[in-house]
Parts: sequence; C-alpha cells; structure tokens
Amino acid sequence: MEAGEPVSVPPSSLLRPVRPAARMTSTDALFWYAESALPTLRPIIGGLFVLDRAPDWGRAEGAWDAAFALLPRLRERVVEVPLHLGLPEWVEDSHFDRSYHLRRLALPEPGRLRQLLDLVATLLATPLDHERPLWEAYWIDRLEGGRAALFLKLHHCLVDGVGAVAILNALTQRHRDAEPPRLPFDPQAGSPSPSGALERLAGLALDNGRQSVRLAWRAALAPARALRHPAASAERAWRTARGIGGVVAELAAARVSDPLARSGAGLSRRLDVVRIPFERLVRIKAALGVTLNDVVLTTLAATLDAYHRERGVRIPRLNCMVPMNLRSQSERDPLGNRVGTFHIALPLHERSFEQRLRRVTEQTRAAKQDRRGAALPFLAQPLALLPGLAFRWMARGALSRVNLVCTNVPGPGERRYLAGAGVEALYPFVSVVEGMPLAVALLSYAGSVEVGIDTDPEAIPDPHRVASLFEQSLGALEQRSARRSARSARRVAPRGGVRPARRA
Repeated sequence: MEAGEPVSVPPSSLLRPVRPAARMTSTDALFWYAESALPTLRPIIGGLFVLDRAPDWGRAEGAWDAAFALLPRLRERVVEVPLHLGLPEWVEDSHFDRSYHLRRLALPEPGRLRQLLDLVATLLATPLDHERPLWEAYWIDRLEGGRAALFLKLHHCLVDGVGAVAILNALTQRHRDAEPPRLPFDPQAGSPSPSGALERLAGLALDNGRQSVRLAWRAALAPARALRHPAASAERAWRTARGIGGVVAELAAARVSDPLARSGAGLSRRLDVVRIPFERLVRIKAALGVTLNDVVLTTLAATLDAYHRERGVRIPRLNCMVPMNLRSQSERDPLGNRVGTFHIALPLHERSFEQRLRRVTEQTRAAKQDRRGAALPFLAQPLALLPGLAFRWMARGALSRVNLVCTNVPGPGERRYLAGAGVEALYPFVSVVEGMPLAVALLSYAGSVEVGIDTDPEAIPDPHRVASLFEQSLGALEQRSARRSARSARRVAPRGGVRPARRA
C-alpha cells in the first residue's frame, strides 16, 4: 500500500487491548530526547477533527474510557532511568486524571475556521507536561454553522502518524447512532511503577543484558543464515549497506541555508488547511506513472520555487525530510514509532516540468530501493546500551540539515462518527521547530486528502500564498498529466476509428 492511500479501519468492537513493552524503543527515545536536545523543538503531532455538530459529552467520555482500555499507554507517563544510563520507561500514572487531559473550550463569535486554526496553533506550540501522560484533547464549541471541533495533541515518542490512526479508530464509530464499546479501563492494566532507583537500575541492567544477548545471538546466527540462504543474505546485506551509505551521504551533504528562515523567531505558528479530492491525485499519479508521494513532493517543489521567486529569493534546492512507515501488517501494538526518514533535495530551479518530476522520482525510488528510511532505526538500536546523551546528539544531528518536513499518512477511507457527531474533516499537523519556515502534513480521509500547512509567520508573512500556490502548482501538474494521457491515448488508438474487438 502506498503512503497516503486510505486504509480500511476495523470496527472498534474487533479491537483488543494491547499491553506494550515498559521500556521505550530506541526510535521512541529519539523523539523524547530531541526535546531536551533542542529546546526550540516541539515534538508533537496534532489532529484537528472538524465535527458537523457538538458531540454528546456523556458518549464522548465513554469513547475515551474505551480508548484507555484498548490503549493503556494513554494512562502512562515517562520515568527517566537514574543518571540517564539507559532508555526511559513507561509506567502507570497513579494520579491519572481524565479531566486534566480532556478540556473544553469555546470560540468567540462568529467562530470562523480562521479563529479555530489560530487557537490550535497556540495549543500546538505549548509543551506537554512531562510528569503526566503525554497527550491532551480539547473539545472546542461554537464553531460557525452549529459545528464543533476536537484537537488532539500527542508527543511523538508516544505515537507516530500512522499509529495515531489507531487512536482515531478507538474513539470513533462507523455510524452516527453507534455506541462506543463498553470497555471500562483497569488501572492495573498499565506498567507498574518501580519502587525506587535501585529497582530501576536493576531493571535497566536486566533489559540491557537481554538486548546484548539478542544482538549477540543475531550476530552468531548470521553465518548460518548466510550458508543456508546465500542469495537472500547477500541481498539483505547489500541493501543494509546501501541504506547506511545513503544515510551517511545525507549527513555528509552540504547544508542548505534557506534565506527565508529566521532564527530566534520563537515557536509561534500560523496554520492553514487545504482539501484535495483523493481521486484527483489518483488520476494525476496514474497518468504520470509515479507514486502519490512523487506527485505531492513535485507539487511542493514547484510551490516553493514560485513563492521564493515572489519574495525575490533564488535558491536551487531545499532539503525536505520525508517520514517512511516501517510497520508490518502483523504488528498489533498501534502506539510507538515504526517510522524512518529520508531526505529529498527538492529541485526548485528546474524550469522543465519533466525534469523536476524526474529529479524527485529518482530520489524517492533510490530511497525505497535501499530502504534508507529503515537505516536510522537500525543505527539507533545499539544506542539503547548507551546513555541518553548519545540520543540527544543523534536527534540534534538529524534535524540540523532539514529545511522543511513533508509527511503523508494513510487514514480511514470511510466517514467516521464521534459520540454522534460526524467527522467532516481531519487535518494533521506535525512538530513545530524554530527556524523551519514550513511543514506540510497530508492525511487521506473519506475520499479527500486533508493538508495541514504549518508556517513561521516571520519567515512567511503571507501563508495564504503558499496554500494558493500549492493549488496552482497542483493544477499545472494536473494539466501536464492530462496532456500526457491524451498523447498516450492517441498512440494506442488505431487509425480510422475504434479498434475492433479481438476474437477469443
């Protein structure tokens, strides 16, 4: 399944509670330590649910209780290992207070979408309390037209974009009148809190011992696997080497300074949204013979080229971080991070449409072939045996060469309902970083692709132009794809009319 394509969401009644591991994974720890390594970073992902009416509060609380039962991590907080000698742990929050995390707000009159987005921008830039479970939900009333909204913000160490769809599934139903599953959460279902520093150190030693044995066992079995399956082992080793080589090349590449970026501008942001019919993107990618991600990245490159030219700035390329989903179909734990990243040098100064598309597709195909996105989690595994300082260094290095972020997440293909309120739209937003002018997130939902655009107002004082230019660039790409389809149809069609049917 391609990134961004809708997924089929099973009914909430088919879900079963998942008890995740108590200690963070290496990838989760990267996001946890990134916040302390870079105080100008908010590693938070957000989802803005636009509802066709105010939900029933009693049913909404029941939906959250079901989510707590299905996903115990929502009731757990992070505990550091003494002296930061190992990965942090998830433990049950003995003071968990549902009312702290579920908050109610109201927009001032007239309750327009612009007012809602400005409120959400402030909430997105506000840090989460590290002494509590790392998420907050805001019910927002008085949206014009008798509508309402829900803004859900989660720390990135808790979940990635694809995993966040599991929370959506636990909260919502397929029909307006459907009741959430009655699953009263058990306070004992989470990971128990260790009693003291000595117990945590003993647990750390045990976990490190298991990890060391696991790594040593894999290394010992590698020669036997190579002898038994030489071709597959050689292919795997070659792909791993290429992936690591790709990461090294990205780290060694020259940094690109965006003239629009403003250091010291703080974390205030302006949020904008765009809706695109999913079938429109499907037609474009099919006509061009590329992927949906290629369409999005090529459109983004054309958008930034046009915007920089309007500002009187000429820059040949920008480094774009693109997350890659690494989840397998068999994984049951929906939370945590199964995500890697790779970088795309967006070609801004390519006048030729074909050349710009070719530059993008060459890079995305190379990243997929060598599985470069999986190399970062692979390299992070040995760091689990090292102090947290190593993760802070790795997190700082991963973001230092990034000019913007573009992520594309597959969401549910059907309309969902939350406590009797229909979800009209679901806009995604990604982490806020000072000095990064732009971040774009896409989520497929119910026949549309919802786009969340996050801009630094000092770097981009007219963000409506970014949204407008994105639509214009997509339209130009659509026209090119239509002409290419027409040329292909003319080459296929026989002379003199309709091709006669073949005999069986």
